[in-house]
Formats: sequence, structure tokens, C-alpha cells
Amino acid sequence: MNQQKIIQTIAVMAAGFAATKLLDLTWKAVTGHRPPVNGEEDGSSLREVVMFAAVSGAIAALARAFAGRAAKRFVAKGSVHPEH
Repeated sequence: MNQQKIIQTIAVMAAGFAATKLLDLTWKAVTGHRPPVNGEEDGSSLREVVMFAAVSGAIAALARAFAGRAAKRFVAKGSVHPEH
């Protein structure tokens, strides 16, 4: 695996972790309770579960795209020399 792929993978993982934490905090602030979790009976309505899934999916896709592009720019600036 070359350096660019390693940096991109780390960036995507970090962005995903940060996006998840931010979404959890935002969800709790807006709704007053924890976000729905797979397999838990927490009293969430189907509507709430679907809304959370849609929002978290969109945020995950945006975080992944942003992190991937940022990693490519970082490598392109010459901070890390990609292996060919």
C-alpha cells in the first residue's frame, strides 16, 4: 500500500469517527436522547430510526468525500511523495 492510500485511509477513518461523534452530540441536543442504535429497544419510533439513518448516511458520505479530497491535496502539495 503506498503512502497516499495510507494517508487517505487514515483521513477517512478520522473523519468518520469525528462525524459520528458530532452527529451523536447533535442528535442528543436536538431530540433530548441518544440516537437509535441497532438492535436496542430504546423506544425510538420507526420515523426516528429512518431519519437518523438518512442523516448519518449523508454525513458519512460527505465526511468520506471531504477527507479523501483533503488527503489527495495534502499529498499533491509534496508533503508526502506518492510511490509509483
